Amino acid sequence: MDILIGNFIGFAVIVFLFWKYVRPPLSRAVHNQKETIARQVIESEEAKARLADAQAAHDRALAEAKAEAAELHESALKDAEGIREDIKAQADSEVRRISEHGKSQVELTRSNLVRQLRTDLGLTAIDGADKLVRSHLSDESNRSASVDRVIAELEAMASSTQTAVPHSSELIGLHHMRAGSREAARVVSHEFDSASKDLDGPALTAAAAELTQVIIVLNANPVLRKKLTEDEDNPAGKEQLVSTLFGGKVAPIVVDVVASAAKQRWSTSTDFIAGLRRQNALIVLTAAEREGQIEQVEDELFRVSRLLDANPQLASLLSDHTHPADKRNGLLEKLIGGQVTEHTWYLLSHLIALLHGQPVEVAVEQLAELAAARRGESVAHVVSAAPLSDAQIERLGTVLGSIYGRTISVQTEVRPEILGGLRIGVGEEIIDADIATRLAKATETLPR
Repeated sequence: MDILIGNFIGFAVIVFLFWKYVRPPLSRAVHNQKETIARQVIESEEAKARLADAQAAHDRALAEAKAEAAELHESALKDAEGIREDIKAQADSEVRRISEHGKSQVELTRSNLVRQLRTDLGLTAIDGADKLVRSHLSDESNRSASVDRVIAELEAMASSTQTAVPHSSELIGLHHMRAGSREAARVVSHEFDSASKDLDGPALTAAAAELTQVIIVLNANPVLRKKLTEDEDNPAGKEQLVSTLFGGKVAPIVVDVVASAAKQRWSTSTDFIAGLRRQNALIVLTAAEREGQIEQVEDELFRVSRLLDANPQLASLLSDHTHPADKRNGLLEKLIGGQVTEHTWYLLSHLIALLHGQPVEVAVEQLAELAAARRGESVAHVVSAAPLSDAQIERLGTVLGSIYGRTISVQTEVRPEILGGLRIGVGEEIIDADIATRLAKATETLPR
């Protein structure tokens, strides 16, 4: 019994301890577990709800995507159709362009072939004509007849010309100047003619040599040159300055010429020097005129100008003012020394000493024209394939005089390459009446 009671007390103690110390934590644990399960159930329901929402959203997005894809597909089909139409239109246009270009190319090729054929036929015809002409003109009488035909054409021109070609011999060598400088040079020339009436040839030649030295001094002194040309309001002062500088050192006529030039109005100081150079040549030509040699001087100057034209290297050497004038004159003297008159040599040597920038062949040709103008004539440079007879030269001079209204001095030159006819130059006017030029013009006028 005691054991049973002891067991019962022991069991009661165990129950009490369990109830007191074990049950509350177990109850709390169970309660917490229930709450956790309940919360998880709630969360699960919420998750199910969210899943349902997500599925619905997915379905909506999928539907929208399908609709948008269908729209894009439709748009792409429309764009593809438009692109196809554009490409087709471009292709059609390109086909038409290529077709038209092909037709144009065919037409151009045909035109070129026709043009080339015409040109070849024309050149063949001209080549045949050239051979026939050369064969015909190989006979001296036929060459002379070609010259006579040109002169006859000029005579017809002269008879149909109502007025003469205007010209002023006083302007020879002055065309490059402005009007003021040209008038100044003419005044200096007139005043020299008045002041030199009593001087003979030797005195004039010596004066020209002295004037050359004066011009060299003026060339080397730009300040003095400027003083003599720019102080236009004080001509008396400039005249006095010239007398002070050169009086008693050179001939009075030289002082007069420089003073006369200084008193004039020049466009530039370069024109002032050019005017003195021209007057220097006129002094020598006046000396040649008074000694009865001006016609010979003119002819010699023309021959020298032809020599220089035919020898450009020589002309270049004589024109090179960077080399001393004495050496250049020495070279010229070796070539023509003793073959020209003293006046011609004076003109050429003074020209080279004073030359600055201008080609010597042009300057010498102007001297020849100036000599002709001094004689009251103009120069006609006549090129022929063979020497002209005296009768032809006289006849040509007469007809050119009728055309230009003044006496014409005919200077001839032989160039076999012109074949026949004449090539005539009077001043700046050129008459191309030679056979070679006419054949060349015929070639140029062929259809191309």
